[in-house]
Amino acid sequence: MQDPEKLKKRWEFQRTYQNGRKYWNRNFVIYVLNTDFNSLRLGITVSKKTGKSVQRNRVKRLIRESFRQLRPMMKIGYDVVVVGRTPASRLTCQEARNALAHLFRKAAILKKDR
Repeated sequence: MQDPEKLKKRWEFQRTYQNGRKYWNRNFVIYVLNTDFNSLRLGITVSKKTGKSVQRNRVKRLIRESFRQLRPMMKIGYDVVVVGRTPASRLTCQEARNALAHLFRKAAILKKDR
């Protein structure tokens, strides 16, 4: 994922938290904000409550890989913040992808299945 496709600044995350719509399941929480940008940007947050750094980094890798696989099927013009919850550290890559796809469908940012 390249830098223009990432949320990095604190104010970008705060704007998405405060003005975006929230969707959740057992493993993830996503905040989705419609923007004027012609791109889809991702921010990832995993709390220290999730576990030690090895577990937190694994959850971040799962989120990034799932997003990479789902990105061609997603609509552009959104900022998305994904928050990894504790149970996400026990997911397989396929389970994480399915959980995020379900949330993206709920948020209506996933294009119709081809």
